[in-house]
Parts: sequence; C-alpha cells; structure tokens
Amino acid sequence: MRLKELSQILKNKTPKSKIRELFDLAAGRSDVISLGIGQPDFDTPRPAILGNIEALKKNITHYAPTRGIPELLEQVGKKVKTINGIHTEPSENIIITNGGSQALTLTFASIFNPGDELLLFSPNFISYFYLGPFFGVNVKEIKRKEDFSPNFEDLENSITSRTKAILINSPNNPTGYTFTPQEMRTLKDIVLKNDLYLISDEVYENYIYEDDLKHISPGAMDDMFERTITLNAMSKLFSATGFRLGYAVARKEIVDLMEKYHQYTVAGTNHAAQYGFLEALKMDNSFFDEILAQYKERRNLTYTCLKEMGFTVVRPSGAFYIMPSLETFNISSQEFSMRLMEEMGVAVVPGNIFGSFSDNKLRISYATELDKLKEAMNRIADFIETL
Repeated sequence: MRLKELSQILKNKTPKSKIRELFDLAAGRSDVISLGIGQPDFDTPRPAILGNIEALKKNITHYAPTRGIPELLEQVGKKVKTINGIHTEPSENIIITNGGSQALTLTFASIFNPGDELLLFSPNFISYFYLGPFFGVNVKEIKRKEDFSPNFEDLENSITSRTKAILINSPNNPTGYTFTPQEMRTLKDIVLKNDLYLISDEVYENYIYEDDLKHISPGAMDDMFERTITLNAMSKLFSATGFRLGYAVARKEIVDLMEKYHQYTVAGTNHAAQYGFLEALKMDNSFFDEILAQYKERRNLTYTCLKEMGFTVVRPSGAFYIMPSLETFNISSQEFSMRLMEEMGVAVVPGNIFGSFSDNKLRISYATELDKLKEAMNRIADFIETL
C-alpha cells in the first residue's frame, strides 16, 4: 500500500539526523567527549524544579488550558514587556507550547500556504529547513557573508511574489552570530517594504558575550508587532530542555490559529511543568551572570585553540556554538566528524546539516565543563596532525 504523497516527500527530504548517527557511534564508549549537543550543562534552577514538584503534590496532572495556564501567560507577558519591550495582552497574544520546536511548528501551520516561500540566512538551524516539506513551504537559503553576517542585498534579490516570511535566529545556532542594531533596522525596512512576516527565534537571547551588543526583539520595533512571530523557550536560559516548554508571541489572529492546531494535535502542554516554568520566570536573571561568564571563558578558549590549530574561524558573539571552516584541511565535514569520533572519541557536528553552504564547516558546542573542553581541544589538535 502506498504512503501518502507527503510521506514520500518527507522520506526524500528529511534524512536521518547526522547528529543521531554520531550518537550511535558513541554508544557503548566511555571515553567520548561530546561537543555536539545543543543544550546547556548547568543544573536547572531549583525554583523550576520545586514549582513542578509542588504542582504534582497538588495532583495537577490533568489537562491544562490549551493556551497555557493563566498565571504563566501573565508571567510570560510581564517578561516580554520588561525584557524584550513587547507589549501584549497575554490571553490573546501568547500561547504556551511543547518547547520552542513546537512554537516553530505552530508558526508554519498558521501563516503558510503550500507553495509559499520562506527566506533565511544560511548556515542555520536544521529544523528550519526540514519543517518546510511538512507544510509545502519552499525554504530558500541566503548565503551569509564570510563573517556570518546577513547579506541583505542577496536577501532582497531573492524576494518574489511567493515570499511570505523571513526567519531569523539571533544569537544564532550554529554560527553564534548576533544581529547588530543597524542590521535589525535594515531587516525591518525590508520586511515592511515587502509586506512580509518575520519569524524571530530568540531562544539564545541571554547568551551574548560582547559588551557592545544587546539582544533586540524585532517584535518590539515600531510597526513590527503585527507582522512578527516571536518564539522562545525555557530550554536554554534555565537549562531545562527536558521540560519541553516554550511560547509564541504574535497578534491575536495568528495565536487563535495556533491554538486550533495545538488543540487538535497535542491538546496542550504538560500541566505541572508549567508551574515550574512560572517559578523560573519569577527569578531575577542575575542568577545567570556567573554562568554567562563561564560560557564566555569557554568561548574564548575554544576560539583560541581552533585558531592555533590552523582553522579559519570567526569568533562567535552569542549562543554557545562556534563554526570553524575546514578549507585548510581538504576534508568534508562528514568525514572529519566521523573520523574524529572513531579515532579520538570527540563528537562534533558536520556542517552539511545546517544548509547548502556549510559542507566545509563544523559546529562545535562549548556547552561542556572547561576541563573536558580542554581535553577535547587537545584531541582535535592530535587528530589534525594525522590529516
């Protein structure tokens, strides 16, 4: 019996994750240092844990309101107002989702029609590319400049009558690039001029290492709220990837559509865990200052070591990834990552999964303790000597 046409498209266009292949290679080995995983390594803050536990003690184990519990919607509304400058009516403009990934899925389901185009700068996060086939969306890549900054000339030249939206992720996974204020203003002008939506994935907003850079939420800019969908999650700031909680902020008509899709696919999000998210959001973000300083030290170490090894590498300004080029070594990212795992027990991610322009690059996560990071750098240096 034949599968539906969409299933055939997905089979061809959404291959098995290369990251999973690396994890398969690592299975059973005790010597592996992973620089591949995209999650923080610090403990989830205690208030988040206790909020979840107390909810369970009160038997809050039944269906939650589809959009999220009112207390959490209000707290997210306060957060996006004070931190991001986005003014909302929480009950109308916010929905709680199963992680940032589902917030992205709801966005695709709500604003795109089959045949629409989505533009994004490449390299970029893998899910952005592979969600397209689920909804019949043509994802068009705009090659970043050599320093990973956005190429706005190419972006504008790629806009057609079918273009519906531009998607950004700043700070960025996998490049670590963070938009400057001027770049965000330029992007805003392009969006308004061409009557487009802007999807802004802001999950790494707290991971910025340069004093002269601040996170900018385009949804807070003049004339942008009505056409911006802001996505975020509990995962990175609170090191709570397993909570699977995120949110989307958008105008009422979009959130209404998200709610319908949400209701008839997953019914809602984890009820008790929402109380953990609520307590986490009540925390003063100063708890993160020491963590950010540690990650900056790791960023500096990784950048310096890779540069000394002979990699062409751009120092990332945000997130916790660095993307060195392999152009000096005449080897593909797939072969490099597989051999590095097999021969040295270090997991890094091949760049070819992040778009069409990064087969000669690697994504390295420095979200691991400093001693392990130093050992991994030593192993990579030893591996380079064998090439």
